[in-house]
Amino acid sequence: MWLKPETIQKMDTWMAAANCQSRSEFTEKALEFYLGYLETGDASSYLCEVLSNMIKGILDNNNNRMRSLLFKWCVELNMVCHTVAAHFSDDVTDRRTLRAFAVQEVKETCGQISFDNALDVQRQI
Repeated sequence: MWLKPETIQKMDTWMAAANCQSRSEFTEKALEFYLGYLETGDASSYLCEVLSNMIKGILDNNNNRMRSLLFKWCVELNMVCHTVAAHFSDDVTDRRTLRAFAVQEVKETCGQISFDNALDVQRQI
C-alpha cells in the first residue's frame, strides 16, 4: 500500500495516541473505523454506537466495583449486627443512644469504619 509522506508523518504522530505498536496496526484500526462509517452511511450513528458501547463498558466496570464494595460493607454490617444483638440489652433508650453514636461516627469518618476498628475503640473505653 502506498501512502503520501505527509500522511505517514501524521500517522506516526498519532500512533501513540491510538495505542498502536506499528503502522500496520494503525492503518487497520483506521480502515475498520472508516468501513464502519461507510456501512452506516452516517458518521454520527456510527460514533453513537461506538460511544454507547464505550460508556456501557465504563458503567459495567463501575457497577462491578460498587457491587464488590457493597458486598464488603454488608459483611461488616452483618458482623456488627450479630455482635451487638448477642451482647445488647433490651432497653430502647440504649438502642437510640447507640444509633445516634453510630450516625455521628459515620459522619466523622465519611463511612470508613470496619468491625475491627470499632472493636478497638470499644476495648479502649
